[in-house]
Amino acid sequence: MKAKIFFPVLMFLVLQSIPGLHQALAQGHVVLNASNVNLRTGPGPDHFVICMAGKGEIFKLVGENGDWLEIEMSTSDKRYVHRDLVYFLNEFVDGHNMKLPNTEEKIKEIYSDILWAKIQAKKDADEIIPASVNEERHNNFLKLRQDKHIHDIFEKHGTQTATYPEIIEYSRKKKW
Repeated sequence: MKAKIFFPVLMFLVLQSIPGLHQALAQGHVVLNASNVNLRTGPGPDHFVICMAGKGEIFKLVGENGDWLEIEMSTSDKRYVHRDLVYFLNEFVDGHNMKLPNTEEKIKEIYSDILWAKIQAKKDADEIIPASVNEERHNNFLKLRQDKHIHDIFEKHGTQTATYPEIIEYSRKKKW
């Protein structure tokens, strides 16, 4: 058991000690520089607001569309934020909180909440737009609700939404 925990911790420490790696990992991320920022389904104010995010939240940048930046959330769907509401990261600093929680127990708690969020998103979609009525709209709404609920989970835990892929990968390795 100790060896299963020791190796990932050792790898994390080794990776943290490689000069320039911390800075390289920060490239391709944006930080919100305003409170109550609308995260949207498309590049423009006429697109649906998925949720509001707060100042200091970090998202992985995956593309650009004029003045709108495409960011990554929990689903594979494109999500957008206006370029005037972010700054681009050159490096992570302690205040950015871009690392997994210190304990496996906390990571497992976040993962458990993510599973709850996915179940809740499914309930929302089943209730509001049943698949039997329109499967495509149901699936789109399901992803919107999933992104919103999972974002809320990360806010609740004081962890960056951008760490979602690492938490999912960690849970797969642990076979939770």
